[in-house]
Amino acid sequence: MKRVRVADDVRLIGVKNFSGRVKLVDYYLQVPNQSNIYAFSKIYTNNSYDLCKAGIRVNDLISRRTRDTGVMRVVKYTNLLLPYFVEEYALPLAQ
Repeated sequence: MKRVRVADDVRLIGVKNFSGRVKLVDYYLQVPNQSNIYAFSKIYTNNSYDLCKAGIRVNDLISRRTRDTGVMRVVKYTNLLLPYFVEEYALPLAQ
């Protein structure tokens, strides 16, 4: 799979979703001049939510390495879905 780097103004934002039995975090891509794009949901962990609640640049997230499994789940899933988001939503690529 091809590694994709998007423009620096594309961010990933995490929003708590405690409506069901399982606590989740819904992640959205924030792109300038577009509304927030729903990306995916993952199981809630403090570290992954704290990392993304104010928004983190996608390029910073995909290059992050840590021993925390919750954060690494988000990093791995973002790397998996990023080529799809670039193609489907025409996200701006890095120069």
